[in-house]
Amino acid sequence: MQQSEASNIQGENTLSRIIKEAIRLFSAKGYHGTSIDDITQAAGITKGAFYWHFKSKEVLLRKFLEEWETRFLDGLIRATEGVKGGFLVKLQKVNRYTAAFGFYNRELCVSFTTLSAELIGGGHAIEKYFRSVYGKYQNFLIKIINEGKRENVFKKELDSIHASLIFMAFHDGLLLQWSMNRDNIDGEAFLSTYRAILTDGILVRDR
Repeated sequence: MQQSEASNIQGENTLSRIIKEAIRLFSAKGYHGTSIDDITQAAGITKGAFYWHFKSKEVLLRKFLEEWETRFLDGLIRATEGVKGGFLVKLQKVNRYTAAFGFYNRELCVSFTTLSAELIGGGHAIEKYFRSVYGKYQNFLIKIINEGKRENVFKKELDSIHASLIFMAFHDGLLLQWSMNRDNIDGEAFLSTYRAILTDGILVRDR
């Protein structure tokens, strides 16, 4: 292996380690409660190595948001668009995808939820990007909900905008509660109860 290739691999490993430890710390301590010293100590690197990859903690935060958007949201949209079938099949895909992603990427998901609560409304420069990601998520859900209404699965009088916000609120709350209680609850039963509570109020009764 040539020296340049080895350096590139080492750099990629360092970058991945910084992001991984930042996600863990953001989840545990929040953005403002996490210092660059915390991140470098957890990742086992120098401050120089940190600043080689990121000019500031805010740049790292943006990288984290891009990670969530790309891995979770873009992945969810692609997976759902690739489903053959009607609305109910797509809704099942959404539920399964979000549950599986949350299970295998708990800290990433919980960090996004807690950081959004911490930073949106506080005047932080990153707030605009947070809102754009949530807007992308909401537009995807509105599209799915409207499809359900066209297929007469959802009630026609359902407000798609409000319903999409409630879907996101349920999802954020589920992640937090599952994270706090994951050693004491049955994950599948937890999700089944969520689906029953949420969909009973919006599905057409004669289905």
